[in-house]
Amino acid sequence: MHEKPEKSIALTLWNLPVLDDKVASADNLLNFSQISKDTKGLAIFKNELFYALLHSKCDQKTIDAVIKQLQEKGVSYVLCKVSHEAKQFRNWARQVKMEKMRAVSFIRLRPIDQHNVLYGEFELRHKTGELIMLHFMNRFPTYKIMISFGKEAFIGKDGQIAVTMRLIASLPPTLIDPFEKLWLTFYKSQYIPERKNLRYMQQMVPKKYWKWLREIKEFGVG
Repeated sequence: MHEKPEKSIALTLWNLPVLDDKVASADNLLNFSQISKDTKGLAIFKNELFYALLHSKCDQKTIDAVIKQLQEKGVSYVLCKVSHEAKQFRNWARQVKMEKMRAVSFIRLRPIDQHNVLYGEFELRHKTGELIMLHFMNRFPTYKIMISFGKEAFIGKDGQIAVTMRLIASLPPTLIDPFEKLWLTFYKSQYIPERKNLRYMQQMVPKKYWKWLREIKEFGVG
């Protein structure tokens, strides 16, 4: 006899969890009706849940606890981080969103051949590879996008994303493209060595990302 499969988190996310017999009290059902009216709060919660599920340390126990708190105490209880689980949940979402934001800000794509391929590299802690790929695929729809995230290489083409575990051992040498030349020229015009402030720079751009920025390599800022 097969075990009954667990309810999909995706179903819980988009349709709100169905109360089982143990918690289907009149108070809970009334509270659920009130939760459903807070469409703005639910939209924020769903967005947070989407990102939290991509965190490398996300666990089922915490997610289940947060959803139960949403059922019993309302969406504001979770969004205001009243409980330990809610605080952890929102921290996961924040860290994932921050990683995505930094990736799309600091990845420098460059052409690698004559076939409209743009290539970049980055290191990820969370499961944000597809989100980052979608960003660049939408930004450069006429190009094939290839990004190496450590041991995984993501390849985007015609709205599809493929993932390979093979390392890209070597790529053909590339010249600096015209746009990058303009950017480096602008950066050089603004850069004053005597006024270099590494502490401020590290606040704005964490040092672990410096190796991906060509302007830092070019002028030896670090």
